[in-house]
Amino acid sequence: MNKRIANVKKASLNSLSYSSIFEIGDARTFTPKAFAIAVQKQGGVRTDEGFDFDRYEIFDRKIIETPFQQIPIQKKTVHHDSTIYVNNIDITGVSASSMVQIGSLQTIDAEARIKHIRVLKQEQF
Repeated sequence: MNKRIANVKKASLNSLSYSSIFEIGDARTFTPKAFAIAVQKQGGVRTDEGFDFDRYEIFDRKIIETPFQQIPIQKKTVHHDSTIYVNNIDITGVSASSMVQIGSLQTIDAEARIKHIRVLKQEQF
């Protein structure tokens, strides 16, 4: 992994949340995991009880990895400058196991599991 210097003049980030990273520089690995339950209740929220992770099998499911067959590729990268120059970067949001990086990254293994639930007025308990 080629290491270079990152020279950032201005970075503006409005929102960064839920296992996410904004990184200036090099990293070897990035393995974020984000589990969330998003509940929308019609007519306002009275309680957040009753929505535990163990009630939903999406959070217990084993990830089925697709078999990966590596195909050898001949590649030559020439960095004409040892510095990465960024004048201005403006980001609205980074969320749920995501990354914005100015630099090098060797390995990424990200996972986000989100269960969306909508409760209508007549169904509230």
